[in-house]
Amino acid sequence: MNKNFVKPTFREFLKSQVEAGLPVFFDGGIGTMIQKTGYTDYDIPEDISIEKPEIIADIHKAYLEAGANVLTANTFGALPLKLISAKYTCREYIEAGIKIQKECVAEVEAKGNTRPHYISWDTSQIGRLLEPMGDLTFDEAYETYKEAAIIAEKAGAELAIIETMADLREIKAAVLAVKENTDLPIFTSVTFQPNLRTLTGADIRTVVVYLESLGVDLIGMNCGGSLSEDDKIVTEYMRYAHLPVAAEPNAGLPTVINGKAVYLVSGEEFAEHHKKYRELGVTVFGGCCGTTPDHIRAMVQAIEAMPPQKRKPCEFESACFICSYNSSVQIGGAAGPQIIGERINPTGKKKVKEALLAHNMNFVLGEAESQINAGAQILDVNVGLPGIDEAQTMVDAVKTIQGAFNTPLQIDSSEAPVLEKALRYYNGKALINSTNGRQDVMDKVLPLVKKYGGAVVALCIDEAGIAPTAEGRVAVAEKIIAEAAKYGIPVRNIVIDTLTLTVSSQQKEALETVRAIQILKEKYGEQGLQFVLGVSNISFGIPRRDIINSRFFAMALYAGLSACIINPLMQPMMETYYGYRALAAFDENCLDYIEKYNDTPAPVYGLTAEQAANARGVPSSVTKAKTPESASVKLPENLTESENSLINIICKGFKDSSADATKKLLEEGKEPVQIIDRCIVPALDIVGKDFEVGKKFLPQLLLSADTVSNSFAVIKAHLEATGNAQESKGSIVICTVFGDIHDIGKNIVKAMLENYGYTVIDLGKNVPAEKVVETVLEKDIQLVGLSALMTTTVANMETTIKLLHEELGKAGKSCKIMVGGAVLTEDFASQIGADYYAKDAMVSVSIAKEVFGK
Repeated sequence: MNKNFVKPTFREFLKSQVEAGLPVFFDGGIGTMIQKTGYTDYDIPEDISIEKPEIIADIHKAYLEAGANVLTANTFGALPLKLISAKYTCREYIEAGIKIQKECVAEVEAKGNTRPHYISWDTSQIGRLLEPMGDLTFDEAYETYKEAAIIAEKAGAELAIIETMADLREIKAAVLAVKENTDLPIFTSVTFQPNLRTLTGADIRTVVVYLESLGVDLIGMNCGGSLSEDDKIVTEYMRYAHLPVAAEPNAGLPTVINGKAVYLVSGEEFAEHHKKYRELGVTVFGGCCGTTPDHIRAMVQAIEAMPPQKRKPCEFESACFICSYNSSVQIGGAAGPQIIGERINPTGKKKVKEALLAHNMNFVLGEAESQINAGAQILDVNVGLPGIDEAQTMVDAVKTIQGAFNTPLQIDSSEAPVLEKALRYYNGKALINSTNGRQDVMDKVLPLVKKYGGAVVALCIDEAGIAPTAEGRVAVAEKIIAEAAKYGIPVRNIVIDTLTLTVSSQQKEALETVRAIQILKEKYGEQGLQFVLGVSNISFGIPRRDIINSRFFAMALYAGLSACIINPLMQPMMETYYGYRALAAFDENCLDYIEKYNDTPAPVYGLTAEQAANARGVPSSVTKAKTPESASVKLPENLTESENSLINIICKGFKDSSADATKKLLEEGKEPVQIIDRCIVPALDIVGKDFEVGKKFLPQLLLSADTVSNSFAVIKAHLEATGNAQESKGSIVICTVFGDIHDIGKNIVKAMLENYGYTVIDLGKNVPAEKVVETVLEKDIQLVGLSALMTTTVANMETTIKLLHEELGKAGKSCKIMVGGAVLTEDFASQIGADYYAKDAMVSVSIAKEVFGK
């Protein structure tokens, strides 16, 4: 290589390849190749980098010769929080892994390999669930990634690979840790389940929106299931992604041959799928579990034979999206206008003020629920009050709402420190309310939008105040758009508020608000500029505000309003909204309108609300909420109001309310067994069925489990006080097998089994087979649950099963074995001798019911 040649950074290389329409190649599986060597004298794969570095070196060199530009370090599990019982330190593992890469690159380049080569720090999940699903805090996750990232950069890593991730909140902690403490380019990659959602329920669109908002350099998918599933995943990525996209699938699904996980997809078949990805516009190509240098060589040859291909704009190039942890909303565009619920705001609301001063988050939950049920797609959260810690209260409110609902939020504050703290802990891409045309405000808010991601609400007001004309407000909007561009914030992530003025005092200016929307939409609409208004400001100080509000709302919608901050419980506003969506063809075949208003009576004018209600033959008071039901869950008969209440609380995951609801039932004379059988188990069954059919996802499942735990705590205290004990339905041993230091799946299973009344003996992670056998024999266990995440540890799962069968046979005993984990399938489980395959936590509950008969 030319001695004067200065290798571009990875960012520069990636950019040049994208601009030239050329590919970038990553390597393939590390665990697969370790398994092929037959070497097994290690606890975790990272041990090999220190004890047998030549094994890892041979793997790296094989991938380099196959055509890889980027090597993946053997540091997948090297995080401080995962290495508590490991032989070596995080620093030793990472430094060893990167040193091997450096030596391999130097060696192959010295032999004439002239491809640009880059070495990485590779990391993945910590192996524990973050709050509110688990006990790991966001800050703890951040610190462990921070420590590892700093070590990696100092050791010589040229990019950070954050891969095989399942929880977007954990990705955010990792990305912030890398961005704030290193200059490493970042590649974030997510793994999906067969339902094309992440473990925490995020669909592909939400994943892309969230990852891009974090400001990383490259996004993609890896691991997963069959190549047919991966084809669908990559196709969806390319519909929404603006950043370069990477595809690193497995070599199909594994099967067991001679006790090992074997992947049967050939290099040629693997390459054919990558050719399809190239045609879709994918830039970066590689492989995950089951892939070898042969797969990478075939992939490289196939793609390099294709002509250069410049990336085309994605289908939603100018669309404005925000998201929560697993749900996304498009503001305007093809989706039409969206409703932002305004009720969580103390301005002019006495009850909200009182609740916030008392730190009553149950009230906040109630306001959130009522607005979501009424049709709000986004919730505004404003907690600005004198006498409280606004930043902490905002974080608490955001966490509380996100613990129960997946509706995206608008973070609303005039204080930049409040916005920053909320955005750091918000799990998603938020709508940020707000900035304006004042330079000092833009200087504070726009850097936060850039750092944390989000779509920003921009008010058409500056140092000169609010312009009386549409043209004056347009000028302010253009100033904000230009300033945002300096930070790299695209027009599609700006939502302009042309400001609603009060018609009673500024009548001539009132409709200038609407005209400003029309002017800006004409100029910037194709770039994705969107518009929002606080509609009800128009009617302050005049009677029958509903008349003015709804008519002004209709005019603004027709002018191009993309989002409206309104009270969704106000019937005239919602009638205007649904009517407009039907007329403007956003509501296809008027189906939403028909569902909303079919068989509903028209308003009766000239009567009071009570008279109108009586005339229709319905009570004027609000009826209580209906108990959640599932078609396959039969609820007990003659439920009391208090029983209904507890079932509702569990189904909704209102964990701070369950203890009081349980105490109330005990005070009413209900026996603990009645509360469990009539309320807790049916509620969990409803949540479980909703989880199975995709109506609820892991966060809601675990939140309901936490809610039940609070109920059980009350029941346990009551039983102890009365001298009784709760009977267990049976004891179950669970663990992650030897060599595997991941326990997310195991912990989820534990939580669900305990809430159904089973005693769970959790042996932890990286558990030797002998310990499992010893515990099963000693405690006469009838059901064992084994978990494994990695290809390299499936063999240990089979070893554990074989030893269990042998030793139980000698003792004249037997037990059932259920297995689960990312690399397993039902056929795989059967081949390694398991009795059951638990694809998720609810299946493990069904297995336990079958084994114990209760």
